[in-house]
Amino acid sequence: MLTAAAGLAIFVAVTTLFLVARPRKVRSIRPAASEVGGTVTIEVADLRNEPSGRASAAGALPKGARVRILADRGRWLEVRAGSEKDATAFVAAEAVETDPQRRTREDRGKRILSFAPVSGLVAEDTDVLLAPFPSAPRSGRLRRGTAVSVYAVDHDYYAVRAADGGLAFLHSGDVDLVPPDPRLPAIVPAVGKTIKDVAVNDLAPAAAAPPPEPAASPGAPSWEGEAPVLEEPLEPATLISKVDPDYPEAARRAGVEGTVVLDAEINENGHVTRVTVERGLPLGVSEAAVAAVERWRYRPARGRTGPLPSHKTVRILFALGQ
Repeated sequence: MLTAAAGLAIFVAVTTLFLVARPRKVRSIRPAASEVGGTVTIEVADLRNEPSGRASAAGALPKGARVRILADRGRWLEVRAGSEKDATAFVAAEAVETDPQRRTREDRGKRILSFAPVSGLVAEDTDVLLAPFPSAPRSGRLRRGTAVSVYAVDHDYYAVRAADGGLAFLHSGDVDLVPPDPRLPAIVPAVGKTIKDVAVNDLAPAAAAPPPEPAASPGAPSWEGEAPVLEEPLEPATLISKVDPDYPEAARRAGVEGTVVLDAEINENGHVTRVTVERGLPLGVSEAAVAAVERWRYRPARGRTGPLPSHKTVRILFALGQ
C-alpha cells in the first residue's frame, strides 16, 4: 500500500514538474498593418485586380486622387480608393506618393531649394521623379531641350524644382551642360585657365531637301496624286570655309560645356539658308553656334543634273580648358 502511494506521489511530482518546466507556446499575434495615405502623381493611374501588369483592369484614378495603401508588394501597392465597402485593387508603386514620402520630400525641399542653382538642359526626354531612386513615384516628363535649374546632386540624380514648386529629381544622364558640382552656385575658370578651341564635327549629309512646291494659280490644272521625283545626290556638300563661333562670356563664367547639334540647310549655291538647333546650350551658346554656321560656305551637293540642295548635321563642342 505504501509502495503504491509512493509511486503515485512520484508520478504526480514528475508530471507537475514537466508541465511547469515545459516551454509555453506563445501565440503569435501579427499586428495589423497600419494604413498609409497616398496621392496619385501621374495623369492616369491604372488599377489592376492582381499585382501584375497583365492582370485584368479594375478601373483608373486621375492625378491628385487620394488612396489608402493597405499593403506594399514591391512594384505594386494594394490600395482602396473609396470607403471600406469598396474593393481593393493594385496600382504601380511609381504612380503613388505616400504621405510619409511627401513629408520627407517637403522637408528636404526647404533646405535644397534654398541653394543657388546652376543652369542645365534636358538632353533626352526624361521622367520627373519625386525621390532619387529608379522606382520612385513619377510626376510627369520633360522633353529634350527643356531648361532646368539644378540645386544639388544626389548620387545619379539632380535635384530640381518641380512644376508645383516642390522638390523633384532628374536622372543625371539625361541632363546636359551642368557644371561638375551643381552644389557650387558659381563656377568660374581659375586664373590663367584657357578656353579650348571650339571643336567642329561636320557630319555626312542627310537626303536632299525636297524643293518647295509652287503655289497653285487660279485655273491651273490639278495634278493630284503626282509627286516630284527627288534626285539623290551623288556627291555630298563639302565645307570650304567656316567661321569659328565665339564662346559667350556668361557661359564661360557659369561653366557651361557641351555639344550643340545643328541641322544646316544648304542651297544649290553652297550657302547655308537655314540652321535649326537640334540640341542646344543655354546662356547664348546655341545662338553663337547658329550665327557662325550661317556664315559657312559649302561646295554644294551634286547629282546627275548638277548642284542640289542638301542638309548637314553639324556638332560643335564647347569645352573649358584645363
